[in-house]
Formats: sequence, C-alpha cells, structure tokens
Amino acid sequence: MADNDYLKPEGEIKLTDKQLMEAPEIEEIAKEVIETHKIELGPAQVGYLLVYPNISKQRAAKCMKATREVKHYSGNDYLIEVSGDLWDMLDKDTKKMLMYHQLLHIDPVFKAKNQEWKMKVRRPDFSDFYEINDKYGNEWYKTIQATVSSLYDLDPKQESKVKV
Repeated sequence: MADNDYLKPEGEIKLTDKQLMEAPEIEEIAKEVIETHKIELGPAQVGYLLVYPNISKQRAAKCMKATREVKHYSGNDYLIEVSGDLWDMLDKDTKKMLMYHQLLHIDPVFKAKNQEWKMKVRRPDFSDFYEINDKYGNEWYKTIQATVSSLYDLDPKQESKVKV
C-alpha cells in the first residue's frame, strides 16, 4: 500500500488528523452557564465536542446547526466544538465565557404558523453579544487570543484573526 493511501496498514480509514471526543466537562460548564444566564434553548438539544489538537490554529470554538444525519443519529440539534489543546489550557472562568459566547449562537425559533420549532444559528455579529461585553468586558476574549497565540506561536497579525 502506498504512503499516500487513505487506509492505514491495519485497514482503518484515516479521514483526518483530528480527533473528536464527546466532552462531559464542557456539557457541565454549559449547563451552569445556561442556568446562570437564563439562556432559553426551547427544545433544542446540544452536543459538545472537543477537537484535538484543534479545530484550526485560528479557531477556538464554533457552534453549528446539526445536519439532519447528525440529528437522526445523535438527537442533537446543535453541536459546539472546542479546540482541545486550547480548552485544556484555559481557566474555569474563561471556559465559562467561551461557552456563554457559543451558546448565544443557538437560536431556536417557534413558528406559530406551523406550530414547529426552527433551529437557527445567530451569526457572530458583535451586536448580538453586547450583553457579554457590557457585563464582563472583553478580557476573556483577549485571554483566548493570547493562549491560542502562545500555543501555536502566532505572530501578532495572526493573533488578531483568532475566532471564537
């Protein structure tokens, strides 16, 4: 078998160098944040994943609507992924702020006309997140940027491009 084949010698399929892991610690912190900030998710179910070593070198976390296949097999309407190496380096308060930010992307909307819930994702427009900035400032965000920068040895121009 050639080195550039996608099959490992044992016959396993290698799709990526990333490892996805369910994350009970993230789920516990998310539950705490949801309760503390009274975030209303309606009937939405959220799955929490750590991605090792990272989602990308400039992506701390992301929230996405689950595909219909993921919804079918997992029951989750949304997935929140967090870069594992970064998560392991953050203090608990910064982890809470990161989860708060990600949870604000979740936007289930009840459609009275059909009597159904439509699962939407809020775009990361800064105006949607004034409540975080007004209450807590942006030091948590700077902490994440600095941690990503030191973890991956980014230059200052790249540091400003870190996405949460």
